[in-house]
Order: sequence, then C-alpha cells, then structure tokens
Amino acid sequence: MSILSKTRLGAIRPLPWWTGYSLSLVFPLTVLGFLASGPHRPLVALLWTLPMLLLLLAEYFGPAETRVVPEPVPASLFDALLYLLSVLQLLNLFALGRMVSQLGWSGMAEVGASLADLLVVRTIVSADFVSAGICPAHELIHRRSAGQRHLGRLLLATLGYDHFYLAHKLGHHARLGSADDPSTAFRGESFEAFYRRGLRQQWRIAWSARRGAVLAGMAFELGWLGVYTMLFGPLAMLVLLHQARGAIRTLESVNYFQHYGLTEDSGPGRVLAWRNDSAVSLFMFLALTRHADHHRRPGVSFWALRPAVEGPQMPYGYMVMALWVQRRNESFRTWAERQLDLGRGGGNRAFRRQTRQAVLFGRRFQAAGNEIVETAQAGCQRGKAQTETYGYPDAVGQYVERVSGPDAGEALQQLEQGSQGDEEGRPAPVP
Repeated sequence: MSILSKTRLGAIRPLPWWTGYSLSLVFPLTVLGFLASGPHRPLVALLWTLPMLLLLLAEYFGPAETRVVPEPVPASLFDALLYLLSVLQLLNLFALGRMVSQLGWSGMAEVGASLADLLVVRTIVSADFVSAGICPAHELIHRRSAGQRHLGRLLLATLGYDHFYLAHKLGHHARLGSADDPSTAFRGESFEAFYRRGLRQQWRIAWSARRGAVLAGMAFELGWLGVYTMLFGPLAMLVLLHQARGAIRTLESVNYFQHYGLTEDSGPGRVLAWRNDSAVSLFMFLALTRHADHHRRPGVSFWALRPAVEGPQMPYGYMVMALWVQRRNESFRTWAERQLDLGRGGGNRAFRRQTRQAVLFGRRFQAAGNEIVETAQAGCQRGKAQTETYGYPDAVGQYVERVSGPDAGEALQQLEQGSQGDEEGRPAPVP
C-alpha cells in the first residue's frame, strides 16, 4: 500500500492516519509467505524473522497515538479488515501443516534445514496466531451479530481455546478486579502463578455457566485435531499444539500486564487498566491498547475506542511488554510495584499537602482569634478600670446587654449619644 497519495493538482499528501490499521496484516502476510514457500534453506528461513524484528524495533522506538477515528469513516472498512485477518489465519493454519509435513529428516543437511524452519515457526507463528487469530476473535465475540460471534469462536477453537468465549465475558468483564477475575493479576503474583490460576478459573467459570457449550467446543477441538493429523501427520499436529500454547501464553501475558495490581482493593479512584499509547501496538493488535475504554464500553468496535487519560503508563508497546513479562517477570514486577506505589504515594502526597494547608490555615485562624481575644480582654480591663474610676462599675455590662438584646437599634443610638460624654469627658450614664 502506498503511504502517499496525489491530489488533482499533483500535490502529495499523507493518507489518513487510521490507515495504519493495515499494519495488522504484516504478521499474517509474512507468515503466509514463509509457510507457503517452505521448506527453506537455513539462511533463507532465518531471513523471514526480519519483519518481526523490525516491528519490535518500531514498537520500541515508535511514536504514541491518541487520536480517534472520525465517525464519517465507514465501519465496513474495519469489518473487512477483521474478515481478511480471519481468512489469513485459517490459511496459515493449513499452510503450517503443509510445510511441516514436507520437512525432510533423511540426512544431516535436511535435518539442519528442517530444524531452522521449526525455529522460525517457533519465533513468528505463535505471534501471528495472536495478531491474526486471537485479536480478531476477541473483537468478534463482543459483536451483536451471531455470525460474527460464531466466527470469533471458530478462530478460538482452532487454537484449543473455545471456552475463552464464555470465560472472558462472564468472568473477566463481569468480575473485573475481583478475586474471581481470571484475568487480573494480584500485586506480587508471578506470571506463572497467574497463568495457572487463570486457566483453572476460566474453565470453572465456563463449565458452570454453560456446560453444553463447553462440551460442544471440546468436541469440535478434538475433531479439528483429528482432521489436522490425518491431513498433515502427527508432527504437524504437535507443532500446531505448541504454537497454540505459545499464543495462549502470550494472550495471558497481555492480560497480566494490562491489569496488574488494579484490584478492587486498590483504593478510591481505582483505574481499570494500565495505559499504553504505542502507535504500532494500536494498529497491530486492533486497539487492544485502549483496554480501559473497552471495559467501559465492551460493545463498541475497536476503531471507535478512546485512549485512557488516567492510570499507570506502560513504557513499551505490547510486544515488548509481553516478552518482558514472560522472560524477566521479576524485573517487571519490581518495576510495576514501584509505579503503583508512586501512583498511590502521589495521592497520599496530595492528601498530605492539602492537610498541611488546612492545618496551617487553622493555626493562622487560631492566632488571629487569640489576638482578637487578647485585644478584647485588654479593652475590657481598661473599660472596667475607667468605669470604676468614674463610678459606673456596671456600665460595660449594661451596654453589652442592651446592644445584644431585642432593642439593639435603640440601644446603639443611645450608645452613640452617650459616647459624647458630659462636659468633663465622663461617659453619660445608661438611661
């Protein structure tokens, strides 16, 4: 696809930014080219990993993207992209079986070439199963159309994960952040512990909700594996299972870092998901990066989701984050705990700052009040001494009583007249 287009006057202008969603086709098209052209010589096979490495670098160093697709853009364009990704995923499943079934094992050269092909399969195919299989499936199972939901289930079932259709909506969305949520990692929970717990809870939720649907999905998955084995042999079936497991682990690693530590007991102002504004991840994984808005509006299509404006921020895109979580989990947890503590500490600091301001204001108010009281006491002492000198010991009390009583207006008028005193300057007596 051309990055630039020409106007009638010959000027060159960039295509709309949202055409970047076509980047989601890079993985499945690369994998399809690799599988369809195999088996390969070792060096040729390794060269097929370059597109993935380039995407990793682009994600690591790439820009952020926070714009939202304008409404006039027809939704049919993005639906067509979903269907195209689904077709490519199914083609890649069969292309994988065909290539593996043709690998040679008769001599050292053939064994070396076959192992190189399998190494590349291990490197890029499971990532493609996430990009072209699980991401479109996740989008489709949230759609209102029954046909689209069935297509999403088909994509999941070919990877042995049909029950995710039920567990995701009835478990994760309905129980977000709770102890029963299979897709929210607790603070301090390792990825391996989270992965095992999540698999158990997802099965339990799906089985208790719709046992018949789970059994039907299992029957389809077993039948699919049987057909795959008959078509391409047991080695192809084992490779498929291995790649499906890798895709599922990648999916669960995404769940892990999307919600790590954001549980119900996180305190007031709890956010729904970590923020990620990576442009490459936005386009590659169909706006999965805008996950907080997806939880607020699960029925909204991926292209209409809005970026988050609150919550802790991920430092990298989804591909780098998934590698970090799976390969260096302790390092990730140390970093994530620090970010959560800083976020919570920031709230505490704001609260303490407001408290200090309130205390300081109270102290100033108290000091001003003490000054007023001291001035009033001094005035009373002077007034008392003056009245005793001039023989009117109850003058102050009478004035106060009259001024604060029901006849305050009349008393104040008399007070004004009496304040002039007699000829010698003594205050006039209260009438």
